[in-house]
Amino acid sequence: MTPPTADVAPQGRKLGRPADSDSSDTRERIISCACNKFASEGFEGTTNKDIAAQAGISTAALYHYFPSKSDLYVAVCEHITCVFTEVFRVVKENDARLERRITALLAENGKIGTATPSIVGFITGISAVVKKHPEVARGADTFNAGFRRLTFDLIESSTEKDAILAGASVNGFVDLTVAVLAGLGRMSARGEQDRRDAAVEMYLQLIRSTSRK
Repeated sequence: MTPPTADVAPQGRKLGRPADSDSSDTRERIISCACNKFASEGFEGTTNKDIAAQAGISTAALYHYFPSKSDLYVAVCEHITCVFTEVFRVVKENDARLERRITALLAENGKIGTATPSIVGFITGISAVVKKHPEVARGADTFNAGFRRLTFDLIESSTEKDAILAGASVNGFVDLTVAVLAGLGRMSARGEQDRRDAAVEMYLQLIRSTSRK
């Protein structure tokens, strides 16, 4: 039997078209590389050529997946939304008590900052990018709305929350929690891990002291 050469497509494959799994892997790799570049170089400092090179594909191949840099930026926003959707799912299923959920949420967000700092760096830069490039606002809106919805659901569906809320609205506590997480993210992005850890501990102390009154 003659071994296949580079010009012979495996059975069931068409030349010039990757298998679905290959296509999906390539798309995910492009998004990951784009996240890294946008986080480190900013939107304006990043080119599709840079992303393609890091992903190990040609610029032409990148355009097959994403017609423009703006489309790619939006895709990164959507990808990060999915990442946090899974984080919130795990936290929600782990414990129904609000104090435990907030504790776990802060811990899981810390893990993301350690394991994939590019995600934190990307998120902290979103608002500045949208101001200069409103064409990517739909991606930012997807992430912001999704994150707030996940936070609301986590708090609203929890138990033992009345003592912590102390008569305040769920929406108010959601906004506070989102603001705290954003601030912690900025500390992580700047490499201020000690300050972040201290802020987390103080926030948790306040929640615990309230819940025990």
